[in-house]
Amino acid sequence: MSGVQTGRLFVFAGQWIASALFALISIALVGPASAQADKDSAATPIQIGVLAYAGKDEALNRWQATADYLSERNTGYRFVIKPLFLSELRNAFVEGRLDFVLTQSLQFAELSRLDSIWPLATLVVKGNGQQLEQLGAVIFTRQGTGFVELDDLVGARIAGTSPNALGGWLLGMQALEDSGLDVERQITPIFTGLPLEAVVDAVLDGRAHAGVVRSSFFQRYLEAYPDSRLVPVGQARREGFPYPSNTPLVPEWPFAATARAPDGLAASVARQLIAMPGGTPAAEQARIVGWRTPLDYSIVDRLHDKWLPEPISPASLLRHFWQYLVLILAVVLALFAWQARRATRRLGAEKRRLRRAFSGLHTGAVLTDASGHILLTNRAVETFARADLDGELAGRSFCEVFNLQIEGLSPQCAFGDLVEQIETRETRSVDGMIERNNQRFDVNLKLSRLEAEGGTQLLVSMLDVTDLRSANALLTYRATHDRLTGVLNREAMEEFLSQAMPGKAPRNEPVHASCLVWTDLDEFRLLNEIGSRELGDRILASLASHFSLELPSDAVLARMGVDEFAIWMPLASRDTCALVAREVLEIIHSFQLPDEHEHLRLKASVGVTRIDSDDLLASRRLEDAERACQSAQRLGGDRVVQFSGEDTELLEREQQIERYNALQAAIAEDRLDLAAQRIVPVNAGTPIIHEMLLRVTGGDGRLRFPSEYIEIAEKHNAMGDVDRWVIRQSCRWLARQSPDSGTLSINLSAHSVQDPEMLDFIRQELGVWGADPARVVFEITETAAILNLDQAERLIGSMRRIGCRFALDDFGGGFLSFEYLRRLNPDIVKIDGRLIEDLSHDPVAAVIVSAIVQVSRVMGAQTVAEWVETDDQYRRVIEMGVDYIQGFLLHRPAPLDQR
Repeated sequence: MSGVQTGRLFVFAGQWIASALFALISIALVGPASAQADKDSAATPIQIGVLAYAGKDEALNRWQATADYLSERNTGYRFVIKPLFLSELRNAFVEGRLDFVLTQSLQFAELSRLDSIWPLATLVVKGNGQQLEQLGAVIFTRQGTGFVELDDLVGARIAGTSPNALGGWLLGMQALEDSGLDVERQITPIFTGLPLEAVVDAVLDGRAHAGVVRSSFFQRYLEAYPDSRLVPVGQARREGFPYPSNTPLVPEWPFAATARAPDGLAASVARQLIAMPGGTPAAEQARIVGWRTPLDYSIVDRLHDKWLPEPISPASLLRHFWQYLVLILAVVLALFAWQARRATRRLGAEKRRLRRAFSGLHTGAVLTDASGHILLTNRAVETFARADLDGELAGRSFCEVFNLQIEGLSPQCAFGDLVEQIETRETRSVDGMIERNNQRFDVNLKLSRLEAEGGTQLLVSMLDVTDLRSANALLTYRATHDRLTGVLNREAMEEFLSQAMPGKAPRNEPVHASCLVWTDLDEFRLLNEIGSRELGDRILASLASHFSLELPSDAVLARMGVDEFAIWMPLASRDTCALVAREVLEIIHSFQLPDEHEHLRLKASVGVTRIDSDDLLASRRLEDAERACQSAQRLGGDRVVQFSGEDTELLEREQQIERYNALQAAIAEDRLDLAAQRIVPVNAGTPIIHEMLLRVTGGDGRLRFPSEYIEIAEKHNAMGDVDRWVIRQSCRWLARQSPDSGTLSINLSAHSVQDPEMLDFIRQELGVWGADPARVVFEITETAAILNLDQAERLIGSMRRIGCRFALDDFGGGFLSFEYLRRLNPDIVKIDGRLIEDLSHDPVAAVIVSAIVQVSRVMGAQTVAEWVETDDQYRRVIEMGVDYIQGFLLHRPAPLDQR
C-alpha cells in the first residue's frame, strides 16, 4: 500500500471515530431532556384555581412554586396554577374545570353551597412577629367623636369597602349586632370600594363617623401615619392576636379539594402541604409561613348565611331537589285528576244547594239576563212584585214585575237605564222607590254584572229601607236640634255659620252683611227656684216658640246653653246690629210667663256682633257675640252690648302672635343673648356651676326676659331652635374658659327631650368647640321628664356615655314621685324654689325639702336649693344638708362678658 493510500485510510478512520463520538455525546445530552419532556406530556394535569385579587400575573408568580412542589411529590401528576378573578373562579368551579381551589374564606363558604368541596389545609401567614391562622377586622373612628363603645354608634354612618367584603364589612356588622345594634335600621352604610385607604379617607373627611378595615391593614396604617388620630371603638384586643380587633376572628384562606380531584390525591396533597417546611422556595415565594391542619370554617358559613343569603332560584331548586320536584309534580297531577272527577260529581249538588240558599235569602234577589228578563227569583221578592201578577215570575221582564222609580232616570223603566251605566264586573248601589198596592217602599238596590257561560247576567238584590230611612231622619234631627225647644243646637249653629254664611256664598251672587245676637236670660235660676225645674223647661220651650213667631222668617235660632240663645239675621241696609239686638231684647220683654207667674217679665243680657259679607271665619263670631253678652252681664244685665275689637281677650291673642313673630325675628337676626347665674357650693373647693339663662334683645335694642317668649315658643314648636342656639353658644364660651372656671349648666326643653336628633347635635357641638363633656350639666324640668319618661331615660343614658352630667330641675313642684326619681337617677337634683320660699312659714315644705335631700344623698346625687333670697332661707337649707345654693342672695345673673 502506498503512502498516499495509507494517509487516506487514517483520515477516513479519524472522521468515522469523530462522528461516532459526536453521536454518543448527543445521545447523552439530548436523551434525558427528551425523556423528561415525554414524561411531562404523559403526566395528568391537575388544575388549581387561585383567586387573583391582586392581578393574574402576581397570583401566578406567587403560587407557581407551590404547584412545582406538589408536582415533584406526586408522580404521574402535573399541577397547574389557574389564576382567576372572583366570578371566573366561581364559574370554573360550577363547570367542573378545577381539581383544587385556593381562595378567600368567604368564597369558599359560597362554593360549598354549589357543589362538593372540602378544606385540606389552612394558610399560615406572618403577622407582627407571630404565625397567624386567623384574620380579623377593626371598627375605628376619629378621636374626640364621642363613640366610646360599639353601641354608641346608633344612627352613625359607617364606611366599608363593599357589602360582601369579609374583613372590610361583614365582620364589623357581626360585631355591631353582637353589641345590641339593629344594623339594618340604626346605622347608615357607605361603601367606598377598594383600596382600603378609601375607607380611612371617608372617616377622616367626615363622610363617615366610623369605618371597618382588616386589622393588619389598620396596624400598618397607624405605624405609617402616627398622627392620623384614628382609634378603635371599644375594647380592641384579642388574646393571642397581635393586631387591634374588636370583631370576631375567622380562619385564613383554605386550600380545598373538589369532587373532580382524583381518588387518593387529595389526602396526599393535604399531608404534603402541612409537612411543607417554612423555609422552602414554595413558602418564601408565596410569602407565607406554611400550612396547618384545616380550621373550622363554620363561622364563615354562618356569616355568609346571615349577611349574604343565597337567593332561591328555579335553577338552584332543580339542581338540588329535582327528584323531589318530580315526585311532587306526579302527586299534584294525580290529585288534579282525582279532584276533577270529584268536582264534576259535586258541581250538580252545589248548584242545587245554591238555588236553595238563593231562595232562602231574607232580601229580595233577582237574576236576569242582559235584556232584563228574569231567570231566577227568591221568595222575598214577592214583597216587592206587583200584586196583580199570577204565576211564575221567571221569563217575565223586570220592568213588568216591579214598579220601580229612581230619581234622575226614566219613570217607565228605570232598570233598563241603570243597567247601561254598570261597567263590566262592577257592583253599583242605588236608592229607589217601589210602589205596590198604593203603598210606597224605599228600597236599596245592589246591581252586579256576572259573566256566565250563556252570556252576561245581572244580579239584583232589593232591601226595604223605609224604616231605616225614617230612623236616620230622626237621628239626624236629634243630632242637630235641641230636644226641649226644637230649635237648632250649638253644633248645628256652628256648622250653619261655617257653611252658609255670606263668605261662603257662590260666585256672582250678591251677599250682604248680617248680625249675630247672643242672649242670656237674667236671673233664670231664680225662676227655677220660685217654681220648679219643670217650670223652667216650660218657659224655655215657650220662649223658643215666641222667638219663632216674632223673628223674621229668614232668621236662624239656636239654643246655645241652659238659658242662652243665638240668633242670626241678615242685616238690612237701613238697620244696624245694635238696633237688631234691641228688637230682640224687646221680643224677650214682650214674652208673658205662663199661669200664676204672668205678672213677671223676663230680662236678658244681649251681645251682638256684625258679620261682614267677606268674612270667611264667621263661626268665630260666636265667641265675639258671647263675650259681648258677658260684658252686658258685668254691666248689670238687661241691656245690649255690641262687640268691639278692643276686647281684652282679642288683644291678648294679637299680643301672642306679635311675641311669636318677635321671637322668630330675634332668632333670625341673632338677637338672642346669654347670661349666667352662679350655683355656689356649700363646701369650699367644689367647682362652681354656671347656669346659662336666655335673654332676648328687642327690636328697640332693650334687653327683655324671655319668659313671655318661652310659652309662645313651646306652643309653636320653636324651642328646638332656641335650645340649639343656647347649646352652641354655651359650648363656645366654655371652650374659651380655663379648666378651673367651673362647670356649665344648660336647660333642655321638653321638645328637645323628644327630638331624636338632639344627641347628635350635642356630640357635634362638643367636638367642634373642643369643650370638655365632664364640665357640662344638662337640666331637664320635672314636668318635661314625666311627660317624656322613656325618651328622657334614653337621652340621659346617652349623654352620660359622652361624659356629660344630668340635673333634674324644679323637683318637688310637680307630680314626679320618688320612684321616678330613682328611675331617672340624676346626678344633681334642683329643689323647686317655691318650696324654698315656703320654708319659713310652712312646716310641710320643710319636711318635703328634707326628704328630697336625704333621698338624693342615698342615691349619690347632689342637691341644689333654688330661689334662696334671705338669710333665714340660707341658714335653713345649710342645716338640711344641701350641696349647692342658687339665688339672688348670693349672685344675680350677669351677661357672659361680665363673668
